[in-house]
Amino acid sequence: MTFVPTTPSAHAAQASGDLATAHRPHAARALPLAAAMHWISALAVLILFVFGVLMTQIGGGPVANWLYSAHKTLGVLVIILLGARLLYRCAASAAGRWRGGRGRAVHWLIYGVALCVGLLGWAAVSDFGARGVFFGLNLPSIWPEGAGHSVYFFPAHAWLAFLLMALVVVHIGVAVNDYVTRRTDQA
Repeated sequence: MTFVPTTPSAHAAQASGDLATAHRPHAARALPLAAAMHWISALAVLILFVFGVLMTQIGGGPVANWLYSAHKTLGVLVIILLGARLLYRCAASAAGRWRGGRGRAVHWLIYGVALCVGLLGWAAVSDFGARGVFFGLNLPSIWPEGAGHSVYFFPAHAWLAFLLMALVVVHIGVAVNDYVTRRTDQA
């Protein structure tokens, strides 16, 4: 059976002799759904981090209240999006569409820490009794209200958020290095 490249990246891979990528042209670049989920979640996590820092520095008042509500609302949406990304990634891995590489461990760390950050924040507001989000809705409680653990959950949520940002920096470094290495190899 002869391989017929169907995309420009597959043609380039075949021309360069990289048959592993040539037979999997989608491995050379992200699929549109994966790329969209990646950039939406990256932007949302960055916004959550900025809002989290701002709301705690402001302290109180209408702006801080708005930031808290936005942070909680977006946080739940990110947890849902991360769940969808994990399901998609597992399905793509099973279908052979997800390449490994050096960034694989960083990806799984980012997923794990991001989910822990979100769930710790949700547990903290459940315990604290501040489950209100936008549109007059309340988050369902995932921790008993008034249990007294929010004093531990909020700081853990914050420290893990900073760890998440450090992992994002490592992820960006690996991605830039891979991009430069690919460009150098093609030249």
